[in-house]
Amino acid sequence: MGKILRRILILLLVFILGVVGTAFLLNSETTDDRSDMNDPVYPEVMIEYGGKSANRMNGYRQIMQADFVRDSVTPIDTTKKLTFLVNPYDAEVYSLSYEIRSSDGSKVIENRKIKSLAASSTYLKAATEITSDLLLSQEYSMQITLDTNKGEIYYYTRLVSRPGLNTEYYVEFVHNFYEMCMDKRTADRLATYLEPVDKGTPTNFATINIHSSLSEISWGSMAPKLTKKGVPVIKDINETTASLEVEYQIVAKNDDGISETYDVKEFYRLKYSETRIRLLDFERATRQVFDPNLPVITNNGIQLGVRDKLVTYMTDEDDSIIAFTQQGDLWTYVPNNGKITRVFSFRRDENGDFRDSRNEHDIKIINVASNGDVDFVLYGYMNRGIHEGYTGICVYHYDCGQNVLEEQVFIPSTESFEFLKTDMGVLSYISPDHCLYLMLAEKLYRVNINAGTYEVLEENIKSTDFAVSEMNAHAAWKITSGDKEGCIRIMNFDTRKTKLLSPPKDASISLLGFMNEDIVYGVVHDEDRLQTGSGQKIDGISVIRIEDFKGNLKKEYKEDGYYMTNVSIGSLLMEFDMYAQVNGKYKYAKKDSIVNNVIAAKRKITIELAQVSRTGTQVRLSIGEKPKTDHVLMEVSKLRSVEEHIIAPDTHIPEANVFYVYAKGGLDRIFTDPAAAILRADEVAGVVLNRRQQYVWERGNKRVSQHINVEDLHQIMLDGVWDPDAMQETLGDKGCVLDLTGCSLDSVLYEVSVQRPVMVRLSAKRTVVIIGYDTYNTYLYHPENGEVEIYGLKDSTALFEKAGNTFLTYIESVNY
Repeated sequence: MGKILRRILILLLVFILGVVGTAFLLNSETTDDRSDMNDPVYPEVMIEYGGKSANRMNGYRQIMQADFVRDSVTPIDTTKKLTFLVNPYDAEVYSLSYEIRSSDGSKVIENRKIKSLAASSTYLKAATEITSDLLLSQEYSMQITLDTNKGEIYYYTRLVSRPGLNTEYYVEFVHNFYEMCMDKRTADRLATYLEPVDKGTPTNFATINIHSSLSEISWGSMAPKLTKKGVPVIKDINETTASLEVEYQIVAKNDDGISETYDVKEFYRLKYSETRIRLLDFERATRQVFDPNLPVITNNGIQLGVRDKLVTYMTDEDDSIIAFTQQGDLWTYVPNNGKITRVFSFRRDENGDFRDSRNEHDIKIINVASNGDVDFVLYGYMNRGIHEGYTGICVYHYDCGQNVLEEQVFIPSTESFEFLKTDMGVLSYISPDHCLYLMLAEKLYRVNINAGTYEVLEENIKSTDFAVSEMNAHAAWKITSGDKEGCIRIMNFDTRKTKLLSPPKDASISLLGFMNEDIVYGVVHDEDRLQTGSGQKIDGISVIRIEDFKGNLKKEYKEDGYYMTNVSIGSLLMEFDMYAQVNGKYKYAKKDSIVNNVIAAKRKITIELAQVSRTGTQVRLSIGEKPKTDHVLMEVSKLRSVEEHIIAPDTHIPEANVFYVYAKGGLDRIFTDPAAAILRADEVAGVVLNRRQQYVWERGNKRVSQHINVEDLHQIMLDGVWDPDAMQETLGDKGCVLDLTGCSLDSVLYEVSVQRPVMVRLSAKRTVVIIGYDTYNTYLYHPENGEVEIYGLKDSTALFEKAGNTFLTYIESVNY
């Protein structure tokens, strides 16, 4: 009897433990706070030209600052007709509306709502006709709004009205060109567009251009297949040329028959003629999507494949864990056990489309711990997830032990990725007390990640007057207003201490940057602000100083009779040009440098290049020794569901007289000097726009001849008085004076081409005004007697160069 009772009790205990255990497991499953990222839900919007799609636009959840979104240019001709294409995917689209606004978004020019969208096999269509009288060659902001079951979604493009653009032929050319490259039979027809040059170097599919061979243009022996079709995006277009970009995805089989995935971006600069389209420039960037299922472990490290050699990576102190980024994804690799973890990616493993593989974001690795934890900052457009449709900055912490990714703070922004990355490229640093330091919208922010708060440390900081140290732990900026104007403030982010550098009497100080963690600045005396013979304005630095944060002078460089400019600071070397003063002007003398005596400790992780017959040059992260195992253990992180910590500072960028250079399909640089902007745009075959998105200068779009009537000249030109400040005061808010000193005559004739007269200073008391030109001559107005003189083009070039190429013009404000 006792044995039976004992057995019953044991069975009862087992039953109770089983019930408790099952309940615990069920409870654990229902309270597991880890999940995968949500799929994308936003539709895409495109524009139709000649039956072909163009200008694919991604949707924004918030209204953006219109003058800081220029992802595409949508041209219309004299018919003013426009057809929208909508790829809804799984969303329900109820209506499409649009607003045409002034370039800064402040004034609505036209708005309309289209309730009925025609359905086709793939897209929804909406046709419209612009009724407003748009200024020719002036960019307008177009905001397109879709009313969907996901709420209102916003899309942006720049609208420009120009006659005779041949847009549909350019779009068709790009559609055909990239697809013909996939087939050796059709690719042969592309040979006449190329300008091959045999450089005697191995094939590198990461970078292909118009000078590559036909075999390289048509992918050699890779035999790729198109998996995600591209949609041409118009970046710039005028009556002479057009610049377009297309992104697509291909798959190729390796020698073992395993698929490799590649993201491809191509840039085209085209010119239309009656017989054919000419290819003026072509560039292709191919980047392999990292995949641990491929044989990536080598005897030297980890093979990253076809990509550029500028690999973003970081290790822990012992180099035992490597974190690296590739095509918008973040990975970690542990050589000792072969563990490879995909820490972050927007890409879907199955049923992906262009929305999740869009690469308009970047990752900055902040810290890699010895236990495998990683802190990083994600910034740009959010392809999917809880922040889909936002542009912003997200701080993440990856917990290796739990294989979980946790969002710590999110900061939305109203500027597009190409503008946001210029700020993030300047500064993003997390201090030991868990504060994030950022430069956004000309403000220096400190964000307390734990508390979810922020404060503005300084405002009105120009990017040209801001510098950070090698480790981002120190920053310095020029103070532009107040009683400390002209001083340089330095800050140590770890201690929050600041220090002020003041200029000597009758001089200014120029912030040059940092060498390691030491500040580098130059002293410019007032009398040393001169020009070169070609008119280039130079602030001649007489002394360069390198100091640490405590004010200890590490090095001082000067050489009697010489002045320094064009200072560039690298990790190993500071280089600069030396000029001498000759007859009140600077003349180039020589190049000199200062060597960095503090060399960083040699790391065993290096970037190496390897040649593979099928794919050409490949990039490898070398660890300096053979990995302990070539067996890969792959993990994919999960997202931890936490309460959102959104910080929304004012990221509206104030009005400023700045000039944007666009080239090669994107924002190249930002300048405050219009002459410097034109020189840069000429170098990279680009365009210059001002803050109001007026065309200041365009490469290759100058008319053959032009003439401005004397009676149409503004009084400031008729007077011929060289006084930029007085000219600006006379113009007021009706225009902006442009000092183009240092530009060539050929460049400033573009201004005349678009009806902007150009004043030339020939001496201290003599000026002329260029009011016209043709193939052989310039037409010069003489203010002293009101006469117009015809002067040969070559003679004009020589005359103006001798006078220092000193030019003034003005651009009238847009009157909507």
